[in-house]
Amino acid sequence: MSQDVPSRSTAVLVVTTVTLVIASIFVLARLVSRCFIVRRVTLDDYFMIFAWIVAFGLSFSIDFGTSKGLGKHDADILPEWFAPLRRSEYTFSVLYNVALMLTKTSILIFYLRLSQNTNKLLRIASHITLGVVVTAGLVLTCLNVFQCTPVGAGFDPSIKDAKCISIVTLYLASSPVNIITDLAILVLPIPVLTAMRLPQRQKTILIFTFALGIFVVIVDIIRIYYLQQSVIDVSLDEVQTSTQDSRIGSARDFAWYASLSLMWSAVEVNIGIICANVPTLKPLIRKVLPSMLTDGLDSSEKESSFASQTGYEIERAKKIRLDSTEPEDRAPDDTTDAIRPLPPAKLGGPPAREMDLMDFLTDDNPGLARTQTALTMATENTVYFGFVNMKRPKSMLKTRGMESFKYCITVTILFFLWGFSYGLLNTLNSQISKLAHNSDGQTLGLEVIYFGAYLCGPLTVGQWVLRRGGFKATFMTGLSIYGVGTLMFWPSAVLISYPGFVLSTFVVGFGLSVTETAANPFLALCGHERYSESRLLAAQGVQAVGSVLSQLLAQKVLFDQVRGSALIDVQWAYLAIAMFTVILSLFLYYMPLPEASDQDLARLSEDLEIYQTRNFIPRCPVIFTTLGLAVFAQFAYVGAQQSVSYYFTPLLTSLSDSSNNPLKLSTNNYVTLSLSTFAASRFIAAGLCLFMSPRLILFFIQIAAIIFTALTMTISSNPNVIIGPALMLFFFEGPFFPLIFAIGLRGLGKHTKMGAALLTAGASGGGLWPAVSYAVQHVSMQTVQQSLSVVVALFAFGFIFPVYLNFSSQARHQVDPRKRARVDDHDRIDSLTPIRRLSKQFASIVHKSGHKRTSSELPTIEHREATTSWLSDTDEP
Repeated sequence: MSQDVPSRSTAVLVVTTVTLVIASIFVLARLVSRCFIVRRVTLDDYFMIFAWIVAFGLSFSIDFGTSKGLGKHDADILPEWFAPLRRSEYTFSVLYNVALMLTKTSILIFYLRLSQNTNKLLRIASHITLGVVVTAGLVLTCLNVFQCTPVGAGFDPSIKDAKCISIVTLYLASSPVNIITDLAILVLPIPVLTAMRLPQRQKTILIFTFALGIFVVIVDIIRIYYLQQSVIDVSLDEVQTSTQDSRIGSARDFAWYASLSLMWSAVEVNIGIICANVPTLKPLIRKVLPSMLTDGLDSSEKESSFASQTGYEIERAKKIRLDSTEPEDRAPDDTTDAIRPLPPAKLGGPPAREMDLMDFLTDDNPGLARTQTALTMATENTVYFGFVNMKRPKSMLKTRGMESFKYCITVTILFFLWGFSYGLLNTLNSQISKLAHNSDGQTLGLEVIYFGAYLCGPLTVGQWVLRRGGFKATFMTGLSIYGVGTLMFWPSAVLISYPGFVLSTFVVGFGLSVTETAANPFLALCGHERYSESRLLAAQGVQAVGSVLSQLLAQKVLFDQVRGSALIDVQWAYLAIAMFTVILSLFLYYMPLPEASDQDLARLSEDLEIYQTRNFIPRCPVIFTTLGLAVFAQFAYVGAQQSVSYYFTPLLTSLSDSSNNPLKLSTNNYVTLSLSTFAASRFIAAGLCLFMSPRLILFFIQIAAIIFTALTMTISSNPNVIIGPALMLFFFEGPFFPLIFAIGLRGLGKHTKMGAALLTAGASGGGLWPAVSYAVQHVSMQTVQQSLSVVVALFAFGFIFPVYLNFSSQARHQVDPRKRARVDDHDRIDSLTPIRRLSKQFASIVHKSGHKRTSSELPTIEHREATTSWLSDTDEP
């Protein structure tokens, strides 16, 4: 009869024990390697020993629990087993976070030891991650220890009237921290490893060794899945409420449902220990299996091959340099001694201590692990990423044609991600309100929080990273913050926690705003300046397409029925987005994207004869007047757009109810149609900008937006009648943001990056003005249709910007694209003979002197040394 009792105990016992035994073997191998071969034990080794001790206790508590009913239904557990079973489950809950904290601490100290004299960025990132790991580990451990009042109620079921924190809340709250730190530990060393010059086999083994951490992430995801399965039969209302029965093991059939989650938790800890020990085993492997780490060549053959290859590359570099240099500019022959290969004994510049640390991870011959070669013309124009050599891109201001298209397509992926995320968030907010029974004010609060992040992100992190690190660094920073925000959504979705949604929404908005601070100006600047508006409109059209697709996904798949499990389903979509951001960040790291320095941007403005000293009114330069009005127009427009978008569905439903006229289509279909119209208008405007001045297009669509907003507000109370002008309003709204952004960015010179941050921050109006419309409806007791007067006012105030652009000659000179810009002549100057080049420059000086410009308007000429950094201006003549 006992054989017919359903039980998971055996499977849990076997899997937990086997992974513990394997982890123990790897720890033993590490100790042998460190104590008897390397003969040096460091701090990370001690932390690993402590981690193994805690992991042993954790695994033992699970194995002991299987003998007391873990893995069985409550009906099949003997009454005398419940007390020891509860103690084993409590022991597991306390030790789990401690084991993870010690394991990750060991790994991060190992990273710090390896990067002691090499990579500053890895050290900084490791310190930050270590701080997060230790802080989260201590907090979660204390919460698990003191989960009940009195404390003994956590492991003694006989204590009555105890108040406990839900153990499910603790587990789910720790999941995003675990995944974030796992991903950080996985990704941190990869750029450093791929940049090392090693034999192919050793590099492959090295990167594969560190990449084993992906298994820890996978196991963590499986663990969370089974944890959710363990509470799937418990109502979400019970899960999110702390009651007397919320202590660990108190839920119905907890031992059955939670057994697989506990098993995968032990597997996660043990696999983490295994992966943490693998990189330290090279000394032992070199003793046991030396052929595994060699490429089949002895030391002399390696040196000969390296020397011959180096000599060939240097001779080829000399030939390229001589062929590409004018005769009068060539250096004397005796200077070529500077690029002769260095003697083998002097190769490998790092200190001896550093080489000792890297030796057991890399080549057997330290002399070949790191080499120093002289700077040549060939290497200056090459970016080396270990597995592939990629040509360093020129300044983005000089890219043309397919080269510009390639880079713009890459960055457009970010626009699609941005649109997809916002569309999903917009639908999610309304569903959260229905499930959690939030008030209208709470629902609007999520919208305000999202756009409020746009006021903070660009003006703090965004502008600082963009001005100091460049576009690529800003992309990666924004994506990292965004990924953290999507993972923070995980526990909020399961627990339906409004404060959790507020926090995750703010972090998501903050990350996207930082990314957008660099993405919009990148599209506007990367290519010919005549087509800035067209490029940005097309990319923003892709963003709108992402919103449409996410809207359809949310309506047809994720939220086809309003139920609590829908939020659990959507968290997997957010996890996929978070993983995608990690992959995209790595891709952007290895993708050589072009940059533009402040000097490049200033030179472009001067070539277009746009100068900071020209004033619109006394003591107010034209370029800053244009920028200020553009930011104001952006603030007003985004506020108007979000007011229309947020109240579109309430507008239709309220008119349908009051007029007794049913809608011909569902509100979801009308929303999808409006978003599609919005997206189509951006692509159409992108084509029109090729033939018309962008300022004229902005002028006409601003007038059209005012007209159709007024018609929507006054023409009729029949929803089927106003849907026509409402859709036309969405159509004319589409091109506003990219047109205002690209036009406002023109001619700013060295202030372009700060201007981009200010224009992005202007989107924060999307949080303020819907709240004003809400106040008009509830304080002034106006209908939703009447509250559109706020939108009319915003479009009217925003109309100041296109009027200024079209009726001010100085503004037109700044923002109108040039058909024959001087920068084109500058691009062709290298193809001229020396005499023609000198004549061209002299004619330019005479022409500029004829306009009687002040000395402050003249271009600044400075001397800059060429560097090996890919961020340097390699296109200097």
